Amino acid sequence: MEGYQSRRRNKETTNLDGETNLKIKQALEVTLDLQEDTMFRNVRQLIKCEDPNANLYSFVGTMEWKGRRYPLSPQQLLLRDSKLRNTDYIYGAVIFTGHDTKLMQNATDPPSKRSKIEKKMDKIIYLLMSCLLIIALLGSVLFGIWTKEDLRDGELKRWYLRPDATSIYYDPKQAALASFFHLLTALMLYSYFIPISLYISIEMVKILQALFINQDIEMYHEESDKPTHARTSNLNEELGMVDTILSDKTGTLTCNMMEFIKCSIAGTAYGQGVTEVERAMAMRKGTRLNAEIENGNHKVEKVDDSRHVKGFNFKDPRIMDGNWIREPNRDVIRDFFRLLAICHTCIPEIDDETEKVSYEAESPDEAAFVIAARELGFEFYKRSQTSIIVREWDPSWNVPEERKCELLNMLEFSSSRKRMSVIVKEPEGRILLLSKGADSVMFKRLAPTGIFFEEETRRHINEYADSGLRTLVLAYRVLDEKEYREFNEKFNTAKTSVSADRDEKIEAAVDSIERDLLLLGATAVEDKLQKGVPKCIDKLAQAGIKIWVLTGDKMETAINIGFACSLLRQGMTQIIITLEQPDIIALEKNGDKQTIAKASKQRVMDQIEDGIKQIPPPSQVSTESFALIIDGKSLTYALEDDAKFKFLDLAVKCASVICCRSSPKQKALVTRLVKQVTHKVTLAVGDGANDVGMLQEADIGVGISGAEGMQAVMASDVAIAQFCFLERLLLVHGHWCYRRISVMICYFFYKNVTFGVTLFLYEAFASFSGKPAYNDWFLSLYNVIFTSLPVIALGVFDQDVSARLCLQYPELYQEGVQNILFSWHRILGWMLNGVMNAILIFFFCITAFEDQAFRSNGQIAGLDALGVVMYTCVVWVVNCQMALSVNYFTIIQHIFIWGSIAVWYLFLLAYGAIDHLGSFSNTAYMVFIEQLAPALLYWLVTLFVVIATLVPYFSYATIQIRFFPMFHNKIQWKRYLGKAEDPEVARQISSQHRTSSQQRMVGISARRDGKAMQITREIDL
Repeated sequence: MEGYQSRRRNKETTNLDGETNLKIKQALEVTLDLQEDTMFRNVRQLIKCEDPNANLYSFVGTMEWKGRRYPLSPQQLLLRDSKLRNTDYIYGAVIFTGHDTKLMQNATDPPSKRSKIEKKMDKIIYLLMSCLLIIALLGSVLFGIWTKEDLRDGELKRWYLRPDATSIYYDPKQAALASFFHLLTALMLYSYFIPISLYISIEMVKILQALFINQDIEMYHEESDKPTHARTSNLNEELGMVDTILSDKTGTLTCNMMEFIKCSIAGTAYGQGVTEVERAMAMRKGTRLNAEIENGNHKVEKVDDSRHVKGFNFKDPRIMDGNWIREPNRDVIRDFFRLLAICHTCIPEIDDETEKVSYEAESPDEAAFVIAARELGFEFYKRSQTSIIVREWDPSWNVPEERKCELLNMLEFSSSRKRMSVIVKEPEGRILLLSKGADSVMFKRLAPTGIFFEEETRRHINEYADSGLRTLVLAYRVLDEKEYREFNEKFNTAKTSVSADRDEKIEAAVDSIERDLLLLGATAVEDKLQKGVPKCIDKLAQAGIKIWVLTGDKMETAINIGFACSLLRQGMTQIIITLEQPDIIALEKNGDKQTIAKASKQRVMDQIEDGIKQIPPPSQVSTESFALIIDGKSLTYALEDDAKFKFLDLAVKCASVICCRSSPKQKALVTRLVKQVTHKVTLAVGDGANDVGMLQEADIGVGISGAEGMQAVMASDVAIAQFCFLERLLLVHGHWCYRRISVMICYFFYKNVTFGVTLFLYEAFASFSGKPAYNDWFLSLYNVIFTSLPVIALGVFDQDVSARLCLQYPELYQEGVQNILFSWHRILGWMLNGVMNAILIFFFCITAFEDQAFRSNGQIAGLDALGVVMYTCVVWVVNCQMALSVNYFTIIQHIFIWGSIAVWYLFLLAYGAIDHLGSFSNTAYMVFIEQLAPALLYWLVTLFVVIATLVPYFSYATIQIRFFPMFHNKIQWKRYLGKAEDPEVARQISSQHRTSSQQRMVGISARRDGKAMQITREIDL
């Protein structure tokens, strides 16, 4: 690959991995002189590479040219669907095409997710189908028996069916066959028990609900100009049923906008900034942060922070403004910041007008390091394929000086290595290995002569971790020419290898050189909490939602971040599971792998058992809350088959869980475990590519569009811009959607059961003759016109309480978690109500018209009139039932409910006026205007039946609300009294409603309010 104007190109891979930062792409050095078309005329190259695979971040291959073999890496590979930047064009060879490209290899079907309510709805459909089959069989058997007895001794029992001159359908001689044909008729007739239109209505409602979520101005982030986006509408109601939230930390709870705030150089701590975690710790301990800050014996005043640079929040006059030259360890300080300016993969961008340098970095951490070096006088200025230029500010002469270092090798960062290094040759000819990485790997690689201030640096790192800061250790090594040549030859041989153990060879070569390092110090960057995170977590905890944080940070950092964001609370008992214990550490140094694994697993199991014993059983009244904290090494053993159920048993009893040092795979495994074992709704929140597995495993994946790109959003079900929007998304929209969908489905089954049972009762009344009670068009339009719109309006607009009260009473959310509104008890109750209504409608109508002279000649009403009367009562009853079920009336609901009834009468007028000779109107011809409308009996029966049918439900609802109120009923009553928004009333209702087991799960403010009320009662007594 070769490009014009620049030998280094940048590539944007947003369409591949969702990341917006630019990646460096460069040609092999031996091909740099190929700049024109004519030069390729005689080029003969042989490229050998790996088979097609889905890994976006690795490529193994070699190029043979002019008798030599050169290694190919991902830096030479342009992936399909990426965008080339900062160059006009390139020359290249195509390696993979079509389905062999990495883009197509990664093209997989998204996981199919269905809500638990939809799955339960399927079971209800199966139940109704079983009922349909049973009553159809029952009717067919009875029809067969009666048909066989219709013609006996020449006497006709059911003379109106003419069994003496009939086809096979009523032939007494073929009763069994007639019974079979009746079964087919009955299955079609009773098909109205099955609400086929329910699925269509639910899809329409969910789409409209998703639109309302997308349009909510309260969940719009103005700074990034990003609204909330429901990427799928299938899971709206699941948002109101979340039992456990599993969240990433960096970029999810925090901003992922790193700021260089402190550092430790040569055993001396620099930086006077105060972090959010330190403020939270001070509040927790009841202490105040001093205006003056002490570093050892050096006491300095607060520095003016009027000038703020993004990514740089460092304040310390001792080394700022060139004052580092006066420090006793100035050489170490100089090497420290030179390392920050050289050891990275950032791309400098120079503004042509201002000549200011900005940086494109692969991670916010790297950008913060380079910016810190620039602000302190070591400006990374330019880079090429073989060199890096740094402009150093000389404090003595007060002028910038350019230093050009030859870039020999770059040993890239990986999650397994936990470090990155570069090998450079200084202008003075000295060859240096510059390295930075996690303390867990860097301290092991120090030379005996390079640990002079290791103890002080370790202490500073622990202090930084306690302050919630992310730390890296910096070290270097001077290489002689011979040593470097041996390494380079070994490294190039490993890179040109195409064998299966290529990665192992590269790692062995790198490992051999990254040793005997000299310690320089450590960096500390702050990832600030997102706005509103503590309040949001507090509200979610009050709602009874268990919150797990899965992070790659150290345990101390994670614990302090937990306190800062209210995940961990004062007085909460911490159950810590870790293998960072002296005996295990000693065993790791001396024992074999099998012995270490056995001892480690046993230690983890013992700690889990001890944790379970600490938590009191649900029967024991206790307000003590627990938090589980486990590190990644322990989590590996806790997730094994014979330990994971005990681990989960402990975890679900805790209000908060923090998994530290966890890998992306562990995040996905933990999410799968919680989902599959608890059978409760899980919601995962993340913002980066490492969270995709977790988001796809969870019932609901919420992606945050942050600094790590858009890959998490692309794999999510709902996208939000800030974690705090989760509060409104779940407690307001989630609760509303759950309630609306639940009531909507129950009502749908109710109205279909009501309609279907009247058909069955008339069939039984007519000795199962197969004649329907209603006109064919009446049957067809019942679910389409006369009862469809009110239920859709219910699913879109209904609210039991307002958004403000949903947030004020977060305990209301538990109605969804416990699935109170869609339990089998409630579903069967609605169906029973439908059966009762159908029985009352049928018998009242039959009783009123059966023996009553209706026509002018004294005859009783015919089937056509009776069918219209019954149908009118059904339309009135189910629509009035809807009116009783609605909590929040809008003008649209009034129009739909009463309009549906009006449309029924308009339809009767129009349809009944059509000439029946065309076989169109049939039994509806001249029924309403000519027969029913003039009859007072018709209107009286309609009025009486509607009132008599709705009285039982109205009585039940009144008794339930008065004597056995649900939580939302209590809030509605207080709202009616005008007291719902009184904080004291809210605390009183919430504390009465909350059980002792829920007390252990609630947030800090709820526990504080409960304690205050308890003290108030004691004082009153």
